[in-house]
Amino acid sequence: MTGPKRKLESPKRKLESLKRLEEALYEVLRLAEREDRSVVVAGGMAMQVYGSDRLTADVDVLSDGFLSGLPRGKALTFGGETTHASNGVTVDVICRTDDYKELYEEALTAALDNFATSESDFPVVDVEYLAAMKFAAGRFKDRADLVFLVKETGLNRETLRVIVRKHLGRYAVRELDNELRAIDAGIEE
Repeated sequence: MTGPKRKLESPKRKLESLKRLEEALYEVLRLAEREDRSVVVAGGMAMQVYGSDRLTADVDVLSDGFLSGLPRGKALTFGGETTHASNGVTVDVICRTDDYKELYEEALTAALDNFATSESDFPVVDVEYLAAMKFAAGRFKDRADLVFLVKETGLNRETLRVIVRKHLGRYAVRELDNELRAIDAGIEE
């Protein structure tokens, strides 16, 4: 007995090679420096910095403003815009204007402070802030990213709780604790 015939479809967004992503990232970093803007890596590239093998189709950066050296793009509903680097790689410049604005601004500042004393080539959102962002987003891929961050990076759970309480509220901490218990128990759905 055979099931229904299924047609393979190409993904809506093409996954980019690491080389092309890095080219786009360094272009964004150069533009930000020229324009006196602050940017830090977030999203899938940040996950890769922390050791995840998750692939990504774009470069996500938190920023304190738009980068005029990039073409104007489509507005992101939560603040910022989707644009592209000169090599065609999609770049999401995130400047939150919604309920999570303060979380993202604090994450940007903390990442820049830590970058100043690090040996890294570029600033990346701190793992606890990245986990808080993933927890707040709540999408399936964000849940998978949160599981990875909790299990594989040695993040400081108390720092994560403080960030979640400050920016998402005390009830969110209860939800986070339930999520952490589920992760510890191996419930990864």
